[in-house]
Amino acid sequence: MLPRISRPSKGNPYYVNILDGGVNPAKGNPKLLNKDLTALPNCVAIYGWFNEIGQKGMQYLKKAYYPYSVIAQAKREGLEVTTEPTLGGIMVWTGGRTGEGHVAGVAEIYDEKHILTAESEYYGKDWANYRRYIGNGEWADGCYWMTALYHYQGCIKNPFIKEQDDMTKPETEALVREMFPTLMAAYLADLAQQPADAWAQPMIEYCQRYGLMVGDPDGNFRPQSPVKREEMAAILKSLMTE
Repeated sequence: MLPRISRPSKGNPYYVNILDGGVNPAKGNPKLLNKDLTALPNCVAIYGWFNEIGQKGMQYLKKAYYPYSVIAQAKREGLEVTTEPTLGGIMVWTGGRTGEGHVAGVAEIYDEKHILTAESEYYGKDWANYRRYIGNGEWADGCYWMTALYHYQGCIKNPFIKEQDDMTKPETEALVREMFPTLMAAYLADLAQQPADAWAQPMIEYCQRYGLMVGDPDGNFRPQSPVKREEMAAILKSLMTE
């Protein structure tokens, strides 16, 4: 199984706290709690992500260890820690405004200086993906909130990820077909939340005022979303009836 990139589905036990019937030791921030995934938001919920790859329950990191102590615990459990990020591994930072540090999963590696992470933020998003760059060695570039107070310590290597030969063309095509719907849905959902560019706001207000474009059935204009043919038909009808 490849590392998860997209948000886990409702009730996934690797992201549900043990007391709620799941297998994850983390407890989500009660003020921002995801009631369907009660280990979120909390960065140490990524220990569930780490084990999800193996699909054998929580074999490693069975407690919600603080980031500043998790590397020592990983070594006690016989896990390897590397300097460079490894696929499926857990990147560890110490420091931060509270001193507790941060952890994030390595979901994809583009090259030795550029990766994609899967992570959760105790005081922010319950699930996030960041394209991180090595920068000055702290792997903070690309994550807007990670300040110079954080210091990268290393990456806990995932024993469920084995070294493999390059994928064949049919294997690559099959993987793309499998992942495309989820990734596209996440992309479109993100676009739907983006505000309009300042230069376009007067035109949007004009179209709404005269009923030329009124948004979706819930009244959301979604200025950055793509236009479908059925939406274009509705726009043309509005123009023809003016």
